[in-house]
Amino acid sequence: MRREIVVGFDGSPQSRTAVEWAARECRTRRTELTVCHVWDGPHAEREAAITGQVRRLAGRTLIEGVELAERLLPGRSVRSIMARGNPGPELASLSRAAEMLVVGCRGLGGVAGLLLGSVSAHVATHALCPVLAVRPADPASPPSPGNIVVGVDGSACSAAALRFALGHARLHRLPVHVIHARKDTWPQPGWEVERWLAEAVASLSGDHSGVAVTAGAVSQLPLPALLARSRQARLLVVGSRGLGRVRARVLGSVSQELLHRASCPVAVVKQHD
Repeated sequence: MRREIVVGFDGSPQSRTAVEWAARECRTRRTELTVCHVWDGPHAEREAAITGQVRRLAGRTLIEGVELAERLLPGRSVRSIMARGNPGPELASLSRAAEMLVVGCRGLGGVAGLLLGSVSAHVATHALCPVLAVRPADPASPPSPGNIVVGVDGSACSAAALRFALGHARLHRLPVHVIHARKDTWPQPGWEVERWLAEAVASLSGDHSGVAVTAGAVSQLPLPALLARSRQARLLVVGSRGLGRVRARVLGSVSQELLHRASCPVAVVKQHD
């Protein structure tokens, strides 16, 4: 079975960062890389000449992304896909055979752009693999200490997020901090909440020995708690939805806000049967 990471590329700085992250993951996970550019040219009623010109521009953009990936992965073949249509559904359809889907935040708009302001939320909702949303690093920001922060709430999705975070940490030799944030008062005292978190980590960390894991509960709403911790994190991992959204067809509100507002890359993980 082909193991690959798919990355969306539109020529923007954000998508170039996405290719860099995807190439790094390919080296670490020893997978293949597919660079995809989605374009939406003139409709059928418009002139064929305009359609051809837009397609040529899209082809040049795709070549730029592939050449970048090949420089980052010397000696490795890079697969390329150019599709016409809505970027969100097109990228989500490629997730069926992917180990990870990587997109940039705030992609270019317009005819040839990958509308990643909305695409990131769409693929995080509908992709069948973990989605990693990245943005270029801010030169003014202090260096990250290099930990992975994962938000949990006891749901199946947060368990999947914890499993992904532990696996990612093992591959990259990074520590993990597990956080449960909830503003309302728990019926259990604080030490029982800490024990619940410790048991959740222990139940999933058997195959990830050697990963340094810390866990804690905070009396704070999840969004501000995770946003604050994203400023010092290498990666923030969350489930696609939390408790109470068992059959939800939309991305959880916290996950969606984190995609656009977190200071570090965000991985959104979905629980599958």
